[in-house]
Amino acid sequence: MFYPSNPRGEGVPALVADPPAWWKPALALFAALIVQSTLAQMLTFRGALPSFVLLVVLWYALRAGTMQGVLIGTIAGACEDALAGWTGAGWTIATGITGALAGRASNTVATEGPLRVALFTAGATLARYALFAMVVRIEGRPLPLATLHVHAVLWQALFCALIAYAALAFIPRLEVSRVFFR
Repeated sequence: MFYPSNPRGEGVPALVADPPAWWKPALALFAALIVQSTLAQMLTFRGALPSFVLLVVLWYALRAGTMQGVLIGTIAGACEDALAGWTGAGWTIATGITGALAGRASNTVATEGPLRVALFTAGATLARYALFAMVVRIEGRPLPLATLHVHAVLWQALFCALIAYAALAFIPRLEVSRVFFR
């Protein structure tokens, strides 16, 4: 696939994303849901839990693009809503939009290196929670103790950023900037 750059038809190769096979993020999402609903409670610090589900959504969306980011985000959010039981469609909408935004950021400066991905992860964690709070508020279920929730989500953003950085720094195969020329 080439994009023409001059009238003679000569062109430069197009950037093509290299997302993993569909079963890899599906398996990772399944594992993240299991870990988040069972073992993650042991990692609680100052009321915050790391969101392994969000980390999987961001990893796949940053590698695959917008449409796949929406898809995995919506599926992951629906699973979180089903496990929570009281959130309505809060996590479904918030995680779907966050997956779309992460997919939109794929193959940009945000994916160049573990530190930038970690910073993007922290921002995405905060944005996802803000979207969740808005959706829950619209549904008529305001969050009690909002200050406590903000404190916990700031710690969660730090947790998720540290986990993303450590995973990308120590496991190079997880790299999100997987672009090659055809």
